[in-house]
Amino acid sequence: MNADRVDIIIRGAGLAGTSLMLALVEQGYTGKILVVDKLPKPDTQKTWCFWGDQNLPDSMRALIAKRWLTWSFSSDDEEFEHKTSSFDESYCCIKAEDFYQYALSKLTKTSNIEWHWNTDCEQIDSDDTACEEGVAIMLNGKRVSADLGFDSAGQCTAPDAALNKVPNKAPNTSIINQYFSGAWVTSASPIFDSNSAALMKNMVADNHCFEFTYILPFNAHSALIELTRFSTRQESLSDMQSACEQIIADGKYGTNIGNETTIERWEKGVLPMDTRIKPVKVGNWESIGVRGNMIRASSGYAFMIIQRWAKYAAAVICNNAIQRENSGAKDTHRQQIVFTKSAVPSLYTKLDSVFLKVMRTDMARAPQLFSAMAQHIEAGAFARFMSESASFKDMLAMINAMPKRPFLRALITPEH
Repeated sequence: MNADRVDIIIRGAGLAGTSLMLALVEQGYTGKILVVDKLPKPDTQKTWCFWGDQNLPDSMRALIAKRWLTWSFSSDDEEFEHKTSSFDESYCCIKAEDFYQYALSKLTKTSNIEWHWNTDCEQIDSDDTACEEGVAIMLNGKRVSADLGFDSAGQCTAPDAALNKVPNKAPNTSIINQYFSGAWVTSASPIFDSNSAALMKNMVADNHCFEFTYILPFNAHSALIELTRFSTRQESLSDMQSACEQIIADGKYGTNIGNETTIERWEKGVLPMDTRIKPVKVGNWESIGVRGNMIRASSGYAFMIIQRWAKYAAAVICNNAIQRENSGAKDTHRQQIVFTKSAVPSLYTKLDSVFLKVMRTDMARAPQLFSAMAQHIEAGAFARFMSESASFKDMLAMINAMPKRPFLRALITPEH
């Protein structure tokens, strides 16, 4: 390709950028796409989980590494279990290495996509040029412009950076970040129950931090064991890795033979948990991924949110291209495309906003809140709520499961 003008520029070939390209190819898009990423190759040290595969493209369903029809929550001596018999409500996991292998095998064969790995680029469009050209970058000393630009680079995940993005924030208002450090563990002995995932095990909390262990057993001999913290203070991922190693060594995941396990690799990261953080906006660039708030603020789940958005955005882009072709448009000026649909439905954003306000106000209450969800909501309703497909009845069940006083107080009391 090597052109000075393309149709679409994508900065960052992460989950959001790659999913958009897959959706565009799936819908027959033939415009020129330029992809630039700072990394030499995709980051495969991660997993993505979600409930049900009904909104997953058919071609991706084979990527599901494991489904669980049972998942659990535990706090102190209490344990609550959800069970479903429906694959539409099952808890699913896709490994990043499988996703990128599939995606790259498909996308690198597509002639209208040009890849630049291990490459940095600078956004150079000003307000004046943005109106005329859409977006522009400097790539290897050359200016490249496009009608559309999608940016997931430089995602706002650091606590201080996230805090600065909260509009009209009161001086003493904190935000919650999700910190996680997880080990891929193997064992010579069959120590894991692969039929059940522990979503929140050993929940504990103080005034600043809610901690639990997340366990995904893929078979009797291997599992992802992850220490997770929702915290208003800055946590050390290296300290969390040490704590996770100790959990494994102590066998605190439900066995007494932690010394028989081997840690194969780690995955770790930080995610902002705040509906007040607005998508980063630069000129005509569309922010995507975490940078574009394509994440469920109350939980950190993003995979299916991004898949739904990618399908929608690709349809808008393809329909615009068809309309231009049918109208015989030959000008090279930018054709305005407006994406009116939010990645996360507004109702869920509002509900998450209240829930997170309760958490910020009284973090020590977190184990009680999640235990109430687990105890009083059936598996199907929980799965639908977590996947943004809840019925009115599901919503009522979720609201009724929560203690009323802290939520009413959060609704009427401004934060200080």
